[in-house]
Amino acid sequence: MHHLSSLDLPGRLAGILPRWAVILGCAVFGVGVSALLRLLADQFAPGVAPYAFIYPACLLATLLGGWPSGIGTVAIGGFLAWEFVVPKAVQSGGSMNYQAAAAVITALTACAAVAVAEIFRRAAVQATAAHDAKLKERDLLFAELKHRVGNDFAIVASLLDLQRRRSNEPATRAALEQAMARVRSISRVHRQLYAVPETEVIDLRDYLRDLCAGLTDATLPPAGVRLSCECDQAYMPRERVLALGLAINELVMNAVRHAFPEGRDGIILVRFSRFGAGWRLEVADNGVGLDPGQRKAGLGTGLIEQFVRQAGGNLTLESRGGTQAYLDLPASAASSTPG
Repeated sequence: MHHLSSLDLPGRLAGILPRWAVILGCAVFGVGVSALLRLLADQFAPGVAPYAFIYPACLLATLLGGWPSGIGTVAIGGFLAWEFVVPKAVQSGGSMNYQAAAAVITALTACAAVAVAEIFRRAAVQATAAHDAKLKERDLLFAELKHRVGNDFAIVASLLDLQRRRSNEPATRAALEQAMARVRSISRVHRQLYAVPETEVIDLRDYLRDLCAGLTDATLPPAGVRLSCECDQAYMPRERVLALGLAINELVMNAVRHAFPEGRDGIILVRFSRFGAGWRLEVADNGVGLDPGQRKAGLGTGLIEQFVRQAGGNLTLESRGGTQAYLDLPASAASSTPG
């Protein structure tokens, strides 16, 4: 229905060409199609079925320009058939009375076909208009939802900050500060993901570039630690991108907290690339690495494991001259092309 309604040339060309010119042009196009088909048929059967090609031509003209174009095609096509094709049919043995009756019947049935095509065309236009209205309403509601979710994140962070200020226990204050940082980081990932255009798939290279820029501004110390981002061309559904972004966010924050103590310099690398038959996300640093206690209760548990499950991948941790986190995804998780 949507593609059919897009053929409404008078509506699409309104303001560019006069409506009458578009309608006439559609009628002429229909007559041209009919004439071309007749020329091809005459190569094999001259004069046979003089009015046969008026039907597809008038249907096409009606779908393009409305019923006036269809009626115009019937009138002009019928006249041309009477003038140039019927004489050949008469020469082949047909009578004029028979051809005149055929012309009347053809005109009536072709007008009925135009009426049916016009009803179908209007139904398609109305259905598309209703669909577009629903899409606009959905977009408005979705924009309001994103705004409210952002406000909710801000309210939660403010409440945590208020509680932190009222607490005198260092451990409690540290826990609340960590919770605030996590809420703000999740809010940032959410905001960056839904700032991209509404599409079924997300360009992961552009998204990771923006995400790493945001993490650099909000998470990294003023100096000493640098965040590098590399990504092959890949497209991924929005839900999986959100889980992947949250996992990256948590892994980078963990690296900032634990990998570079006492102002140590270093690099954190975020890389998404082909790996075997699938894909691999790597978050690696050249920091101090993980001790067994951190490996058990730190990166591989809690929120990160949940985000990894949502992304549909498997997480592997290594500690060789720093810490390396590998999130392996199946080939179906992403595509090298938008389609």
